Amino acid sequence: MVNPKIATAVFMRERNTRSIRVSCKANFYEVLSLGSKNGNVGFDEIKKAYRSMALQYHPDVCPPSTREESTRRFVELREAYETLSNPVSRKLHDYELGLADSLGFGGQSLEKRRSRFPKQVWENQLYRLKQRSQIRMQKKAI
Repeated sequence: MVNPKIATAVFMRERNTRSIRVSCKANFYEVLSLGSKNGNVGFDEIKKAYRSMALQYHPDVCPPSTREESTRRFVELREAYETLSNPVSRKLHDYELGLADSLGFGGQSLEKRRSRFPKQVWENQLYRLKQRSQIRMQKKAI
């Protein structure tokens, strides 16, 4: 039987830890030791940095005394590489760190795209699509 007080304390500690992790976003450029370059790094540089650091911190290579720390560091490295090697997630990461001005691709900010494509336009298109769908459904029923 699990003591409810202990279970509650563990849950609260995990919840607080989770909220701390979410609130402080890691700079993946610094995790891969590319700190000074930030957004001006190419894919080849990211890959090279990941491979060299992964060999250094891989849990199978490190001494047993530092295995836990190496495993944690290796997981961070893998997460950093996966994020920075994907162009979409990299753009989002840069935006969250304040390295990119906007999330808009093609050099347009979100506000500019919204002004060019107002809400009324897409509502009108959605209404027409629903009408066509209803007409097709009626034709199938006949």
